[in-house]
Amino acid sequence: MKYGIRWLVWISLCMFASLAGAGTVGGPATGLWYNAQETGRGFNIDLQGDTMIVTTFIYETSGDPIWYLSSGIYNHDTGVFTSSYDSYSNGQCFGCPAGAPDVQSAAAGPITITFHTNQTATLTYTGGSVEIVKYNYGFTSKTAMLYGEWALSYETGGVVSGDWLVFDTPFTDSTGAVYASGHAAGNAAITALGIYDTASSEVHVIVTQGTTSRVYRFGVFDDHRALGVANTVVQGQPASAAMAATGARLLYKSEIAGGIIGAAATGPIVSMPAAQSSQQSLANDDAALTTQLQNALAELQASRK
Repeated sequence: MKYGIRWLVWISLCMFASLAGAGTVGGPATGLWYNAQETGRGFNIDLQGDTMIVTTFIYETSGDPIWYLSSGIYNHDTGVFTSSYDSYSNGQCFGCPAGAPDVQSAAAGPITITFHTNQTATLTYTGGSVEIVKYNYGFTSKTAMLYGEWALSYETGGVVSGDWLVFDTPFTDSTGAVYASGHAAGNAAITALGIYDTASSEVHVIVTQGTTSRVYRFGVFDDHRALGVANTVVQGQPASAAMAATGARLLYKSEIAGGIIGAAATGPIVSMPAAQSSQQSLANDDAALTTQLQNALAELQASRK
């Protein structure tokens, strides 16, 4: 068993007391999926909470294109989605009046997708099955997915710490390994290196701040999020115990030029709506929201006594 998956199972046991869905903690990656040996057809998978929607783009035996929509419950514990291939006809065309299409429920029978990790799965249909993976079309490699800005965090004893990192430059070491290099948001003195390790199927990130390093290992990783473990290492001392760690993308590389989130020198990069553009209205809104939250918190605390 790979090291990253072993740690992921450990985290899953602590969180869910379940092994079955360990490889898909946080849910499968959303977006386009396909089989590289069977190009020309594909599947768009979306997930919100426990509800999954799968759109299948395929062809009929006549060669005519057809798509199916499947919706249902995704079981986070087992990593399994079940539904039916529903087809639609007589719907709205470009420039035509709006009108609901006719639905042919289970037109192509049942569908089952068994997710093995957050980016690999087996899709079963009537009469067969196919192995599918998340289609990564915007990045040259999994290491390249790191480029941009990420918020990484780790938790121990209820205390959360972490790093906001900007990866913007490739670095090749003496062995020929190519890393994504960068720094902390707003502080170039805190350096960072990241790489996808094929041996462990993990993304490894190290952040160095003086004599302290933070090492992240993510067994679940895609272009939007990461899940795994982290250790802190102080020079000359043993590494800390493994801590649950997460990561979330803040910006893509092309967005960094517009301002780094968390870098005081650039200021905020998100504009407020015009109706709230004045400083006074913002101050009033903030005060009202703070009061509302404080009142609600007081009620919550009172309800627990």
